[in-house]
Amino acid sequence: MSNPDGSDRVCLVTGAARGNGLAIARALTDSGATVYLADIARDLPDVPYSLATPRDFDDAVESLQTIHNRVYGIRFDVRDAKAAARAVTQIETEQGRLDILVNNAGVLVLNPIGQVSEGEWNVQMDTIVKGAFYLCRAALPGMNRRGWGRIVNVSSIAGHRGLGTATVYTAAKHALIGLTRSLAMEVARQGITINAVCPGTVPTLLVEGTGRTLGLTMEETLTQFTQRHLTENPIAPEDVAAAVGWLASDAASRVNGASLFVDDGWHCH
Repeated sequence: MSNPDGSDRVCLVTGAARGNGLAIARALTDSGATVYLADIARDLPDVPYSLATPRDFDDAVESLQTIHNRVYGIRFDVRDAKAAARAVTQIETEQGRLDILVNNAGVLVLNPIGQVSEGEWNVQMDTIVKGAFYLCRAALPGMNRRGWGRIVNVSSIAGHRGLGTATVYTAAKHALIGLTRSLAMEVARQGITINAVCPGTVPTLLVEGTGRTLGLTMEETLTQFTQRHLTENPIAPEDVAAAVGWLASDAASRVNGASLFVDDGWHCH
């Protein structure tokens, strides 16, 4: 955060129990911001690997509370419009405002299109796209009133490139880029920026779980998934978090509707 500290910012990060979301929440906490971590913290029927548990979520919140005491946890399902609105209302009631929203929640299910179930379609589209839509809709009125706000949507290289057997995930991440661009145009004159971060392959439990459904070890998954990285090395969650932190800062006030690639050059292909 470039303020130079973020002590006057209030942030909400979804999908924050582990992986990229936890790294993003940690970076914002390190900046001095008040940070709310959000996660569903339970498994979903159409996702063939384990998601974060309630214990994972509690541990994540407690680990950041060792940095400072303005860290909180809210468990809710981003696919639930009323729950998303309640979460934003709770933060605005407790803190007086919500300055920074990071839509990071997402799931990935690999399947050839002929084998994609309606449930697999819904869980990916609803988590990635509807979840971001619901939270943007809830957060933007307050940001508009205050004349300042930052929304960062965590998309993917799949938001710009096709990924075989990840058709639904790719469609959802493309939709998230469209949402980012259109909303940026809508609210720019209110002092709000809306941008996307597009990572390549990050060695998270989501990636490990996805590889396991293909019968791959984590090492084999990373070897296969990083072949299009220019150095063939994976991206660290901290790299994603640094990009989000910059887009959420005053330093990026003239960056709007953009996609910031953190993909080791994958998009160059």
